[in-house]
Amino acid sequence: MKNTDNNLRALGLSQKEEKTLLALQNGADTPLVIARKTSISRPAVYAILKNLKKRGIAEYHTRNGKKRWKVSDEREIDRAIADAKRELLNIPEGREEVYGQADTMVVIHRGEKAIKNLLHEIIEENKGERLYGYQGKVSSIGWDTFFSVSETNRLNRAIKDNHLIVEAVIPDGWFEEQVARSGIEWAKEFEGRTTRVNVIDPKYFEHGGQMFLFKKSLYLFALNEGIIIEIRNSEIQKMILAMFEFIQDNSRAIDANELLRTLIAKQGDGLNLEFRK
Repeated sequence: MKNTDNNLRALGLSQKEEKTLLALQNGADTPLVIARKTSISRPAVYAILKNLKKRGIAEYHTRNGKKRWKVSDEREIDRAIADAKRELLNIPEGREEVYGQADTMVVIHRGEKAIKNLLHEIIEENKGERLYGYQGKVSSIGWDTFFSVSETNRLNRAIKDNHLIVEAVIPDGWFEEQVARSGIEWAKEFEGRTTRVNVIDPKYFEHGGQMFLFKKSLYLFALNEGIIIEIRNSEIQKMILAMFEFIQDNSRAIDANELLRTLIAKQGDGLNLEFRK
């Protein structure tokens, strides 16, 4: 009962609202029955139910001409708790915490502003840490929807300035495609960003997903849908890291920096040729 009371207080309910909600949980489904069980006047119960419905905590359906009340489904309650938490902690728009307890937290970052802020935050937060990246096809991941080439270059510089130790798994031909799309400046900013790169058959990247894995957090990108899902759970992180290491052990490692220097030189030769013409 004590835990239930604490959870109800987290919703910011008054004592009468708490009593009403507990009565609904215990099967009271009309204002008359709720009033009898709680000793709250019927007019007050009507007002309370109206307010609980407005907040998404209670709902009703009509049966035989009578409104029958009940506690809202789990999703609506979660939304009410999230709204209360956002107001209490002044959480910015675009960040939605789905669940948080002890070693586990899941947060959805939604929309352009939230995604851009998150990328800058996690680079600074994980200064000097190892970053494991799983990068999909350049043309499929939706990155260009949120980040211009100059913004991407600034992020790459920030990764290097914060000394992140980057290991990446990418589709074979990824660098060639990216340089063709983003140019020499992108290649120069990216050079020196990774310590280990493994490539695998592009057929495994027929999707728009990306992944960043750090020591304390995992980020799953679905930029085509405008979201990044943040997960903090040690067992899930261990599982994903084991899968990442398996891919590394069974794929081809490349010298990304040497490849980029070669591509930069080729692009430069191409520009010089154009200039001579």
